[in-house]
Amino acid sequence: MFVNTDTLFTNAPCGLVVCETKGTITQANDTFCKWLGYSQTELIRQCSIQSLFTIGSRFYHHTHWAPLLQLQGSVSEVLIELSHRQGHTVPMLVNAIRHKTDTMSYDYLAFFIAADRKSYEQELVKARNSVEKSLSNLRQTQEQLKENQTFLSVAIRSARMGIWTHERATNQIQVSQELLQLTGLTSSEDVKYPDQFIQLLHPKDASEFEQTIQRAISHHTEFEVEFRLKHTSGKWLSMEGRGHAIYDENGTCITVFGVFIDISERKKAEKALASANQQLAATDRKKDEFLATLGHELRNPLAPIRNVLEIMHRHIEQHSELKWYHDILDRHVSQVTHIVDDLLEVTRISQGRLELRKCAVDVNETAKTAIESTRLFIEESQHTLQVSLPEQPVILEADPTRMTQILVNLLTNAAKYTPPGGTITLSIFEDTDSAIIRVTDTGIGIPQEKLSTIFNMFSQLTPALERAQGGLGIGLALVHGLVEMHQGSIKAKSEGIDLGSEFEVRLPVTQTQPTDKPSEQIPTPDSDLIPKKILIIDDNVDAAESLGFLLEFDGHTIECANCGLDGLKVAEDFRPEVVLSDIGLPDINGYEVAKRLRERDWAASIYLVAITGWGQKKDKLLAQEAGFDQHFTKPVDFSELKAVLREIE
Repeated sequence: MFVNTDTLFTNAPCGLVVCETKGTITQANDTFCKWLGYSQTELIRQCSIQSLFTIGSRFYHHTHWAPLLQLQGSVSEVLIELSHRQGHTVPMLVNAIRHKTDTMSYDYLAFFIAADRKSYEQELVKARNSVEKSLSNLRQTQEQLKENQTFLSVAIRSARMGIWTHERATNQIQVSQELLQLTGLTSSEDVKYPDQFIQLLHPKDASEFEQTIQRAISHHTEFEVEFRLKHTSGKWLSMEGRGHAIYDENGTCITVFGVFIDISERKKAEKALASANQQLAATDRKKDEFLATLGHELRNPLAPIRNVLEIMHRHIEQHSELKWYHDILDRHVSQVTHIVDDLLEVTRISQGRLELRKCAVDVNETAKTAIESTRLFIEESQHTLQVSLPEQPVILEADPTRMTQILVNLLTNAAKYTPPGGTITLSIFEDTDSAIIRVTDTGIGIPQEKLSTIFNMFSQLTPALERAQGGLGIGLALVHGLVEMHQGSIKAKSEGIDLGSEFEVRLPVTQTQPTDKPSEQIPTPDSDLIPKKILIIDDNVDAAESLGFLLEFDGHTIECANCGLDGLKVAEDFRPEVVLSDIGLPDINGYEVAKRLRERDWAASIYLVAITGWGQKKDKLLAQEAGFDQHFTKPVDFSELKAVLREIE
């Protein structure tokens, strides 16, 4: 005979209840309702199964039954006391399973009156037979759960994680086997109570750990805390704890659940990375210091070479064969000087010590100056230079000297890396609120993978190393730094090897008009120069003597000294009108020489000129504070020095 399943459920000889995992009753058969004296409408969706338990049974349900059901999906023959509507208690045995649908999880409960054990056992057999049909997937679910638990355990161990819970009612700590393995403990009894667990924390971390969890409980939020946990070997493990609290219907915390992760290796890696960054920064600082020192040291030998070239120039009319030698040396000294200047400029930019002297500048005029400066080099390289400039002025708020550097370096770079007979194009135009400077060439090109690093300092392409005229790879780095200091941008384009390159600079334009340039004064002929008594102090004997020869050609009376103290002694006897002093001297430095001279009554009016390889702004300020009237960077331009001497009364 066919039996309707609804009838079987309603009239089953046991109490059958279906509820949500949080306890809300969704179904209850007549048997269960009759045993407790309620109607279905009073129970279904109106109360939770826990509300029908006595207080002791509720606690047992929370601490044992519910966690067991959550863990393994079922509980069997649990003795629970339920409250009858009329107030007396009804002891029952309960079996439960948890079943998960596509969207929800439900608990299926079967209750039996425990007063008559034999009757219960008979009813249990019948109940098992009836519910086995509806629970045919239970074993498969349990097997899947066990498999998932195995995978989860493997994953937790692999991730060096462990589970930690604090039951507030019993004030006991429970830890997973994985956490025990992490700490080297053999039994959870070693950390059963909070005081035992706190003893494993680093003394400096224990208070923060407890306060963080308490704040999370107070605000009903998740917690995240880092702390050190002691291993049985004595070493400290760096841990990261994350978790949350579980609350009852009144909002009272009943359990704190946490996942602890061993982050010792991550901390070690972070520390190593920080150390590497510090070492890299230190290396970078040393590199900048080395480059600055290198520039200074290179300028010292350039000074006497430049002086000797000037002496040769004085004799060219009498010895015409010297002109060829002079011109070759002059070009190469100028090139070395340019390299040293670029090297120091890019170092100053990287250290944030380069300052711009901005004014309204017509980029057309800057371009003309740069073209004139590079014309000889471009012609010697047998290139054709094509220039396209706008008819109207394009005004920038810029440092004119640095703008010339940008254009000179771009044109020089194009000439260097273009084979003889190539074409270089310089075009300037205005686009909305920006000035566009574009330099293209038919040279060796840039591989696509190198476009992003082409502006790095010392960046050199392999074809450039093999085929170009050489260089340190600092020109484009300098251009990039100067463009950024002008709030502009620069980008490189190339279709690849031997397909040429294009560099485009974009700079903001301004409405300010450039001021008129002061008319250049025609220098007074050397015959009108008033001879002066000049003392040269320089530990580089060649530099001092060669500069002295040049000045003697102009009729000046010269004395030389090669250290600061000797210079002071010579000055006392010689009583010079002008002192040209190096700064880096073997005994006292040039600043001290200037200070001591200024202290002497007879030397209060002498003209002090610093001539040194150190040419940064701070060096000029130090020279001014020490009492110097003028500052020149080696190798000094002799025409500029003569102009200064001509102006001294």
